[in-house]
Amino acid sequence: MSNWRRQVHKLQIDITSHCNARCGACIRNIDGGETRPGLKLANFDIDTWKRLAIKDTKGWWIRELTLNGNWGDPMMHPNLVEMIDIWTTHHPESSIFIATNGSMRTTKFWGDLATVLRQASSHKIDFAIDGMEDTHHLYRRRTDFNKIIENVKSFNANKGHSVVMMTMFEHNKHQIDEVRELAREIGARSFVARRSFTGDRTVSIVDKNESYTIKAYYPKDDKDKDIFNDSDHYRTEFHENDVPMSDLKDGSIYMNVNDMFHDVFDEHRESKCPWKQEGEVQIDPWGTVWPCCHISLYGGGDASAYLDMGKELNEDAAEENVIGKAKEDNNLNKFELGDILNNHWFHKTLNRAIISADWKVCRNNCGICK
Repeated sequence: MSNWRRQVHKLQIDITSHCNARCGACIRNIDGGETRPGLKLANFDIDTWKRLAIKDTKGWWIRELTLNGNWGDPMMHPNLVEMIDIWTTHHPESSIFIATNGSMRTTKFWGDLATVLRQASSHKIDFAIDGMEDTHHLYRRRTDFNKIIENVKSFNANKGHSVVMMTMFEHNKHQIDEVRELAREIGARSFVARRSFTGDRTVSIVDKNESYTIKAYYPKDDKDKDIFNDSDHYRTEFHENDVPMSDLKDGSIYMNVNDMFHDVFDEHRESKCPWKQEGEVQIDPWGTVWPCCHISLYGGGDASAYLDMGKELNEDAAEENVIGKAKEDNNLNKFELGDILNNHWFHKTLNRAIISADWKVCRNNCGICK
C-alpha cells in the first residue's frame, strides 16, 4: 500500500460553508431556496490555517492550492486576503486556483486580493458569469450581475489573472458571443464555456414566491450545434489582456521545479484512485481531511445525516462507522496533516477500500473496480 503522506502535493480546500447565492442545482440548498437543514455554517479556522501553512507542511512541495466551493464561496471567508498572504509567504512555489460567483465584497477587496495572489508562483480566479444581465440571475440566484462586472474589473486592474466561466443552459446559450466579448472588455485573460454538471436535466427553482424551471444545455446530436467541438467557443484566450512579466513575480523558477517534481511524482503512481495518483486531498470547512471531493461532498460536517454517506459507501462501511471515524481522526483542528495522512484511516481503511473497490462512491465516480 502506497503512502498518502509521501504523495500529497496538491491541496483542495473548502474554506467556508457560507454563500451569498442560491444556485438552483447547488447541494447546499433545497431547489435554489433555503439552506439544507443540518449544514453547519462555519469558516475554516484561521489559527489552523496558519499552522497548516507554517508547521504542518513545512518542507513540503505544495504544487497546487485550490480553494473550491462544495459548501460555500471562498470569498465569504472574512480572512481570505490574510490567508493567501500567509500561504504565499511560506509556499511561494504553489499555484493558487479559486472559483467564485464574484458577487460580494468591495472593489478594494478584489484589488487587495489580486495583490497578494501575485506573490504566488501563478494564480487564476474563475468568475461564474452565466449569461448577460437578463439571464445570469436565472441560475446564479441572489447575485448582482453589475457588481460582479465591477469586481472583475478591479481584480484585473490590479493585475489579477481572471477567467470568465460560463455554464451553458437553454436560456443563455444564444449569448455566448456576447459574454465572450464582455470578458474581453473587462480585462479577463480568457473565456470558457462549459457544459452544466447536471447533464441535460431540468432544474426546478422553488423559493418563497418564486417558482420556475431551467434546463441545462447538453447537446447530444447534430440537430443542436455542439459548441464544445468549436475551440473558438469552448475557450478563448485574450492575449491583449496578459500582464507583462515585468509586473509580476517571476514564477519561472518555481514552474520549472514544479515540472521536475511532477516527473518524480509520476514514478510513484501506484493507486487505482485518481486523486491519490494526482497526490491530492480535499479538506472541508470544518477541518476534516478527505481523500477526494466526492467523499467529502457527502460526508462533510453535520450534513452527513441527510446525505447518508454510509449507504453511498456500503452497508459494511456504515456499520464500521467509516465516516464517523474520519471526522474524528482526520480533523486538522486536532491533528497535524502529516499525522492524518499516515493514520489508520488513510493507510489501512481507505487503501483497503480502494484495492477491493468496496465503496460505491468510488465505483460510481471514478470507475474503480476489482
